[in-house]
Amino acid sequence: MNRPTTRKTPPGKRADLERVFTARGHALTKNPKNKYIAFEVRTDGRSIFTLYTSGKLVSTAREGDAEGLLLEASVGELLGEAPARAPTPVAAPRTGAAVGYFAGADETGTGEVLGTTILGLALLPIELQGEVARLVGHVETKSGRTDGGWERLGEQLAALRAQGLIVIARPVSNHLFDRYSKNALLDAAYLRLLADALAAAPDDLDERGLECIVDDYGVGAVLHDAQRAWAQRGRRLRLETKADRDHLAARAASVHARAARAREMVGARHEVHDGPIGTGNAGHRETRAWLRQRAKLGGAWPSFVKTSFRTVSELHSLEPVTKARTPRLEQLIPESAAIALRNGEAGALREGMLVGAAQPLKRLTWTPGKGFDAPAGAARALDFLPQLAGGLVIGEPAPSLELLDAVLQRDGGLAAYWRVLAGPEPDADDPAQLALAHAHRAGIIQWEPCAQRDPVKRARRHGAVLLRASGDGVELLLAP
Repeated sequence: MNRPTTRKTPPGKRADLERVFTARGHALTKNPKNKYIAFEVRTDGRSIFTLYTSGKLVSTAREGDAEGLLLEASVGELLGEAPARAPTPVAAPRTGAAVGYFAGADETGTGEVLGTTILGLALLPIELQGEVARLVGHVETKSGRTDGGWERLGEQLAALRAQGLIVIARPVSNHLFDRYSKNALLDAAYLRLLADALAAAPDDLDERGLECIVDDYGVGAVLHDAQRAWAQRGRRLRLETKADRDHLAARAASVHARAARAREMVGARHEVHDGPIGTGNAGHRETRAWLRQRAKLGGAWPSFVKTSFRTVSELHSLEPVTKARTPRLEQLIPESAAIALRNGEAGALREGMLVGAAQPLKRLTWTPGKGFDAPAGAARALDFLPQLAGGLVIGEPAPSLELLDAVLQRDGGLAAYWRVLAGPEPDADDPAQLALAHAHRAGIIQWEPCAQRDPVKRARRHGAVLLRASGDGVELLLAP
């Protein structure tokens, strides 16, 4: 560890000093045992920054802690010292690569009892690697930031879309997570995520070449089949454990997923009036206390609670949940569509979803308070519809604001935990767009801009479901 450095912070610089830490998502903590400490910041790498009420700042930046060294350099620059050499990010930009685009994918939220599992993907041209590395190359993705810090970092990352970065977040609802085997469920979700990325990619992707790294959580045959299919098209798809540790694109994907999860947790806290609910980790004191309190009240759990966790089932003295086998793609969509999805094509629903011996399901209606008007035996298809669709696109005629509000409810709303695709320049003054933006900020949906202005063309390009007003509810076209 480096030796402690002591500095004097002028009163006029203290607000700026606080922003050095809070802008990167660090909490300014108090020490109840020492009233002379104004605040203290500790990084994941165990670097420590302590400001005393006298204005004395004592910092100890640990060797190898890129975040601590970066903060140390920022503090020195603020206080007028000669700028130190910035630390090299763990996931540094690559040079001389034989491909022009890099992609990475990672997930978060599988181990927390509160909040959904969210998959993230980042696709960036090689020219943008320096910018992305500057922003997230040093970030420890497993811990260390407040939800507000993750949100701010995610917003900075998303702002790079204007320079060519593609970032996608795909939720896996707890309704699915609690019912079906996890790894096979993730296989299908990642397969869809890869198709999402290719649908959003620039037209010169194959000309310049693509390498994609997916975090290997114990992937199954589905992704290995996709790996072979990609290779036949000259695309590199690699599966690596702890991908976000060594690969910049995977790290950016992990940050994007963490930001999406942070929005969900912040939104859930605003809606819960008997909290606090804590971090969502099953071992967190406030989380466990809230779960015990809710269990005593009875009734249904909110949708952001994973009821399959032992922490929850034991509150009702129930046996641990036994999850069902995740159905094969060919049990959900026609075989030709399953092959196309493995090849990275977006139109998985172009022939509809399978419902027993009946004709594939291509059209649905949904009414608030009643739900779907669907044929018998369609429950499994409805379960997996959000996972196999490229997203949801609001078409014409658009639903009224009252109907849209019902569609966007976290519990019982049709669009909850969907990826919702907007046009390239959403109108900030449009009440419907404001409603979608609000639902995104609350973590109810993942709202992402796309290049296509026309809703039908957007839905077709991304393999998305087109939603439009119909009578008292909405109509969903799976293959518009």
